[in-house]
Amino acid sequence: MQEYVPTSVAQHGSALARTTPEIEQVRDGVWAIPLPLPHAGVVESTLCYTLADSSGGVHLIDPGWGTDDNRDRLDAGLRVAGFGLSDVRSITATHLHPDHLGLGVLLREELGIPVALHRAEHAALTRPMYPDPGATIARWGVPTEHADALVAVAPRSQPSGFVADLMLDDGDALDIPGREVRVVATPGHTAGSICLHDAADGLFISGDHVLPIINPGLGLGGFADDDDPIGAALDSYARVEEFDDAEVCPGHGYRFRGLGVRSRQIADRHRRRSAEIAGLAAADADATVWALASRVEWTDGWDNLAGFLRLSALAQTELHLRHLARRGTLGE
Repeated sequence: MQEYVPTSVAQHGSALARTTPEIEQVRDGVWAIPLPLPHAGVVESTLCYTLADSSGGVHLIDPGWGTDDNRDRLDAGLRVAGFGLSDVRSITATHLHPDHLGLGVLLREELGIPVALHRAEHAALTRPMYPDPGATIARWGVPTEHADALVAVAPRSQPSGFVADLMLDDGDALDIPGREVRVVATPGHTAGSICLHDAADGLFISGDHVLPIINPGLGLGGFADDDDPIGAALDSYARVEEFDDAEVCPGHGYRFRGLGVRSRQIADRHRRRSAEIAGLAAADADATVWALASRVEWTDGWDNLAGFLRLSALAQTELHLRHLARRGTLGE
């Protein structure tokens, strides 16, 4: 088992997640192009990976947020790699979030480039994550004075209605001449989140499933009300340990080695969160999701969570309660 080691040590630091890295060559024919998000948040850019094929074309993984500026940045990055937008043959998104899929939608409309998603993500694009935000927030027991602010940010998590050209399943090989890049299904962050393994180049493109510093949220799209995203994620973190020899190319941050160690770190954090919420629920069996979430020791503190971050904290609390109920340990 490899030790967790950042590849780009110079970028390692407390402000890493809010630092936009430079375009970087990863392997022969593989480049990482950072594409900024249009708003401030936990991260400031998404890493789009470009894979050259043996026929003179290039393929994109996670082309970032769909803005004109990002289109221009991607075009400039491709030119550094020896290509242009007209050379792009396919786009694959590791999941449906707009910071990974958005520009792919625009490029398909403009240039007719086919876009691939996991089958579960394709299905999720037809239904909103919060079909009735008001009802969800009422179920959580959100106080009236906080309800409107949370309803206002819930639509950010709704799908666009985009329809994928190609639906992927676990084990599928991407159609990239001269390369064998296979799909590794890793549900958790979303129902159809995938990673991609390039054994020949020793690369593991992890999307938002495993990030170098940030602990990704779970259940952020595509799951049914009776699904267990926490349990699915824990299984997915265990599964990717078999690719520990590969260098990890995440959706945000920097490349690193030690996939097994980092996966266990994230999984253990979720287990600790489940245990914490189980203890809070045992102490107050009638507490609402809001009441429980407000007592959880969030990294930035409950009072510092606003807008979508608070919405996410409430959703995560409910997911942990569901996971505990599935295991039969809620209330113990």
